[in-house]
Amino acid sequence: MVTVRRVVPTFSTNDLDATRAFYEDTLGLRVTALPEGAGLALNLDGGTSVFVYPKENHQPATFTIMHLEVEDVDQVVDELTAKGVTFERYEGFEQDEKGIVRGFMEGGDGAWFTDPAGNIVGLADGDGIRDLLG
Repeated sequence: MVTVRRVVPTFSTNDLDATRAFYEDTLGLRVTALPEGAGLALNLDGGTSVFVYPKENHQPATFTIMHLEVEDVDQVVDELTAKGVTFERYEGFEQDEKGIVRGFMEGGDGAWFTDPAGNIVGLADGDGIRDLLG
């Protein structure tokens, strides 16, 4: 049996400066630049850190790299839209005029946008995401 001490989510970017500015200034996350250009640590509430590493031949993920659990998707969508963030629209989901899926993940709401490297990030609220992941 493998003994896992901690899970460290990771994803790549082709521009550390733009990525840092987006996650720090636009989303308001605590971001730490790692020594010698090794990457960034996105420090999330609850103690989780996400490692973002530079990759010259970066290709954006074609899937959601992470969902950010928020208190109120509507409020966050409004705030981010005011900062110039565009929300994605997907076939197969009924999305309202803001791009929000109502009743996403067992009762909460959800929405998606891309970061400067083109990676897809989701927002989710409600008990569904908490119940799903514990």
